[in-house]
Amino acid sequence: MKFKIYVVDDDRHYARMLSFRLEKNVDHDVHVFNRGEEMLEQLSGEPDMILLDIMMPGIGGMETLRQLKEGHPEVPVVMISAQGVIDVAVEAMQAGAYDYIAKGQDELVKLDAVVKNVREKVAMERELNNLRGEVKKRYSISGLVGESPVMQQVYKTIEKTLKGDLTVVVQGESGTGKELVAKAIHYNSARKKGPFVIVNCAAIPRELMESELFGHEKGSFTGAHARKIGKFEQSDGGTIFLDEIGELDLDLQAKLLRALQSYDLTRVGGNETIHFDTRVISATNRDIMARIREGKFREDLYYRLFQFPITLPPLRERGQDILRLADYFLKEYISKHPEFSGKHLSSSAKRSILDYAWPGNVRELKSAVERAVLIADSDEMQADDLMLFDRVAVSPWIERAVMARAGEGGAVGMQPDRPPVSKGAGSSRMPASAVVLGTDEQDIMSLDELKRQAVERAYQLCEGNVDRAAVELGIGRATMYRLLKKYDIMQ
Repeated sequence: MKFKIYVVDDDRHYARMLSFRLEKNVDHDVHVFNRGEEMLEQLSGEPDMILLDIMMPGIGGMETLRQLKEGHPEVPVVMISAQGVIDVAVEAMQAGAYDYIAKGQDELVKLDAVVKNVREKVAMERELNNLRGEVKKRYSISGLVGESPVMQQVYKTIEKTLKGDLTVVVQGESGTGKELVAKAIHYNSARKKGPFVIVNCAAIPRELMESELFGHEKGSFTGAHARKIGKFEQSDGGTIFLDEIGELDLDLQAKLLRALQSYDLTRVGGNETIHFDTRVISATNRDIMARIREGKFREDLYYRLFQFPITLPPLRERGQDILRLADYFLKEYISKHPEFSGKHLSSSAKRSILDYAWPGNVRELKSAVERAVLIADSDEMQADDLMLFDRVAVSPWIERAVMARAGEGGAVGMQPDRPPVSKGAGSSRMPASAVVLGTDEQDIMSLDELKRQAVERAYQLCEGNVDRAAVELGIGRATMYRLLKKYDIMQ
């Protein structure tokens, strides 16, 4: 594609000279106009750059520039004048001109450099727009996978968030795609050209969190060797995504609330008040109301953040979406690794996918599908290749949390319904996640006995490996040794 340049100058000889010089580059497509009105009528031709004389009959160069910038502010305009007056140059730059060239002996040399810079600028803007288009397509609402009724309701809710700047909170279990929804909101909103900044509130140490969010000044604390711009300043004009907001320390919750009330902040160790214009989207897998009752989350911050809640359903409640997602992840992996083309899920694998509870949700499904591609010996991937019920696989996080509570003396919740996989005819082996609660359906077992059975079974299945058994139960190594000693299990 040629680089289109409009030359506007009432001096026909000078305009022809500029045109001749510019056309020496075969990539330039030059069009000459002698009046500003003529050029304004031809803007539908979408010029990439305009060289505009200031002193012209008719509306003149400055008025032409103003009208041009009202309708096409993105087009770079270089002003040209026989008057090398600083005031005129300043006025032109303030009106939106990209640069200013004074006619004289050196203007053609400068012209070459200016055109080169403008071409680089336009090329970068085109590439940026292409990337933005790809990102918007990737994170568009239509790009989210799922056709179940619960997901259709989620899509409708997301579309409503695009109309304003209300703070949004995305709720759902771990692995349901909360960050993906946050990106879909940002890249389809009026702020899509602004930055999208992610802050994981659970991953940053408490001592560093204030500096991370609000920045700090040089010398404000030990190790602060330079000024740091915080995440809120970085996201100015765009969106900040506060992931795992339920884990934020109470002291920082108060400072966050104050910042969101006025949209002003002060860096750590600084005195200057800095205004920011940022949309806030947060996410949590916690029961925030329970956290409020426990005194671990501020109620006033809850009302500030939870203006527009979006609740994502767990994967087990999405019906046939599970298979759609599995197929999507399979195709995506094969597109990156063509050597696996031809791999597909068998009927037994699909049944296994539908029967499994997916405690890790979409994240676990993606991992299982990609793993099965590597494990499968043939193009048809079987149920066993998914390793969903393999006793040597790492226990899902929900079960490990249940076991951890049992090991520490807390209440034991119900485990996900995960049917065992047959290991062969006549086999009665139970999966490692199963816990026998009694010899009869009506037996009521004490919590202490339940703990003893869980610890003993884990110790046996791990063949006496205390470290591995502790990991499977989701408890610490020291706690495991204490329970083994308490129940006299260790040999």
